[in-house]
Amino acid sequence: MTDTVRIGRAEDGLLHVIAPLLPSGGTPPSVLDPAPGVDVAVLEVAGGHLSWSVLALEAPPVAVLDSVGPAQGWVWAVYGEQTALALAENATARAGRGDGTVTDSTVTEASPVLPGLVASARRLAYAHWAARWWPASVVDAIPALDVHLLGQEIGTLTEECDLLFGARETADASPADGPFPAVPPDTLPGADVPPPRATDYALAAGPAPAAGAADGLTLARGTGGSDWRRCPPGLVDASERAVSWEVVRAAARTTVSISVVAAPGPPHPRRELAPWAAVGGAAVPLDVPLRRVADTWVGDGRLDGIRPDGVRATAGPRTDGPAGPDPYALGADGLTVDIHLPGFGTPAGPGEDPAAQRAVRARIRDLARSRLAGAAAGTDSAAEPGALLLRAEIAAANDDSDF
Repeated sequence: MTDTVRIGRAEDGLLHVIAPLLPSGGTPPSVLDPAPGVDVAVLEVAGGHLSWSVLALEAPPVAVLDSVGPAQGWVWAVYGEQTALALAENATARAGRGDGTVTDSTVTEASPVLPGLVASARRLAYAHWAARWWPASVVDAIPALDVHLLGQEIGTLTEECDLLFGARETADASPADGPFPAVPPDTLPGADVPPPRATDYALAAGPAPAAGAADGLTLARGTGGSDWRRCPPGLVDASERAVSWEVVRAAARTTVSISVVAAPGPPHPRRELAPWAAVGGAAVPLDVPLRRVADTWVGDGRLDGIRPDGVRATAGPRTDGPAGPDPYALGADGLTVDIHLPGFGTPAGPGEDPAAQRAVRARIRDLARSRLAGAAAGTDSAAEPGALLLRAEIAAANDDSDF
C-alpha cells in the first residue's frame, strides 16, 4: 500500500517530522501536540518517536525524530526507500520555526518495505496505549485487561520490533514483564475478592450521605466522568457516569459529598495511591481526599460558599435542586468536580473543550466495545483494518464474569 507523507522540520530545525497527508486535511496526532491525547499511541524508537491514533490505526504513523542517523536504521523499513532518501535530503535544509510548526516540507510517497514490522509496531504501540488508556468500566460493562497477559504480549512484540530500537535502550524496549511490576496474581491485594458486576451499578453510584444529610436540604447533585489524564490506570472507573456529587445544607453547614466508582479488577498494587476531588466554584478552593470503601472512592468536605462566576460542573451535565436567594444554593452552573491524583498528569488547558474531550472518550469506548465484540465472535480482527486483537482483549471478551 502506498501513502503520501510530508517530511519537514520543526522546533527551529531540531526535529524532523514524517507525517501522512490525511484525506480530511487535518493534522495527525504526534508528540509535538501541546497536550497528550487519550487516543494517541506512542512508541519511543531509535532516534525519536512514532505515534498513531487508535481511532485510525490503519493510517501510517507520524515520526518525530531528534536524531536522523539512528532513525535511518528503520525509516526505510517503515516508510520505504524513497522516504528515507527524502529525509536525508531534508536533514540538510534550513531550520524551522520554534513553535512546533513543520516547515521546509517535502511531499513524497511512502510504501513500507517490511509491512510485517509496521504491523507489529502498530500492535506494540496499541498494547502500550491499552496499558495506560483502556477504558475499563463496571458502569459501562467494559472489562479490565489482564495486565500479565498484556505485559507478556508487549514483551513478544518488543522482540518482533527489535529493528526499531537498534542498539538504543528506549522506554518502550521494555522487558517481557511489560509496563507493570511483576506481581503474581495471587499476591495482589483483594485478588480473592469477586469482581463487581455491572448490575451492581445499574445507576451511577450516589455519594455517601454526609453527616446530617437525613435532616438537611439537598441543594444540588450531579453525575459525570473524569479526565483520564489526571489518574493512573487501575484507580477510577472510566465511565462518564462514574462520578457523583451532592451538596447538602444542614445545621448551618453546607457539605459536598463525592463518590467515584473504583476501576474494575483488584485494587491497585500501590494501595497508598488514592484520588482526590478538586471542587471548583466554591468561595474557597476545596480539595477533598477520597478513601476507598468497597468498590467506591468516597469523601466529603465543607463548602464556605459558592462563587457566582462558577462554571458548569465537569462532574456531569445534569444538576438539580432549588434555586433561591440562599447564598449557598446552587444553580446549574455552580460547581466543578475534578478527580485527580496529586502530582500526576496535567490539568486541562484553558483552550480545551470539555465536550470535545468527552466525545473522544466516547469514541474510545465504542472502539473497545467493537474489539471485544469481535473477540467474543471469534474473529481475530477489530473494527480498524489490520488491527489484530491482543490476547488480553480476547481473554477479557471470553471471561464468563457477570459484566
